[in-house]
Amino acid sequence: MRCRNLAVLGAFWFLAASSLATAQIQVTAQTQRTNYLLYERVDVMVTIQNRGDTDLVLNNNEGHPWLSFLVNQRRQQNHLPIRQERNSEYQSLTLKMGESKTLDINITPLFSFREEGNYDAAVVIDLPGQGQVVSESVPFTVLKGHQIWSQSRPVDGSQRLYSLLRFSPQPDSTKLYLRVEGPTENIVYANLALGEIAAYVDPGIQFDPQGNLHILHPIALGTYLYTRIDPDGKILHQNIFKTFHEIAPRLVKVEDGNVAVTGGLEEDPNTPRERLSDAQGVKQASQHPAASVR
Repeated sequence: MRCRNLAVLGAFWFLAASSLATAQIQVTAQTQRTNYLLYERVDVMVTIQNRGDTDLVLNNNEGHPWLSFLVNQRRQQNHLPIRQERNSEYQSLTLKMGESKTLDINITPLFSFREEGNYDAAVVIDLPGQGQVVSESVPFTVLKGHQIWSQSRPVDGSQRLYSLLRFSPQPDSTKLYLRVEGPTENIVYANLALGEIAAYVDPGIQFDPQGNLHILHPIALGTYLYTRIDPDGKILHQNIFKTFHEIAPRLVKVEDGNVAVTGGLEEDPNTPRERLSDAQGVKQASQHPAASVR
């Protein structure tokens, strides 16, 4: 009888603590869209509101993160918990009475989704001495996309696998994605969208002697996006080329092995419009000034 009473008291204390924590804060989670490419970053926007009558400080002083996630994979009627693969520790957060703050957190490095499927994620806020607050789950789907090109190349003593994929993050748009992997080390160096791609038209692809990857792909009728990427998958430069005098731009290799864009007309925002005609001809793609593009 004594054990039963202790169990009842423990359950009552847990419910009371949870109710107290819920009265102190409100937490919601949402994602920017529903569909994500496999290995793409999944950003969860976490909104926390202090509904108590005192200022609130959320920190890791209790020896564990004040913010964490519960992620499940939905298979028919079952919800299978996904094990967190990396520890997470977030900076402390102070909320004044009535104040709300929103955090944008990429959960892909924490859980490393390795297969397509339907998932849901919930946010857990730990309030020291008051219990936990768990948000409602937000659903999202991880898909493989359609691979249109792949090539393996040696980089720094190991092999890198470069792939281009078509993927539709929204029903009305299809984007070209680049993925750079180290299969032996089980590392994904990059998995990023390069821009819209016109349907059923494959991109031009070339490597230069420095190991940079050059891609030229159509984004609309007569309009092409050029992208130069370093061996780790970082975008160094992007620019628009348009068909000029009915000649579409294309990638070529010049005598020294570097990559150039020939034909078409380059849209350079740093060049006055009236002088754009001077840009026609062969452009040394590997000589364009670097620019950080996300």
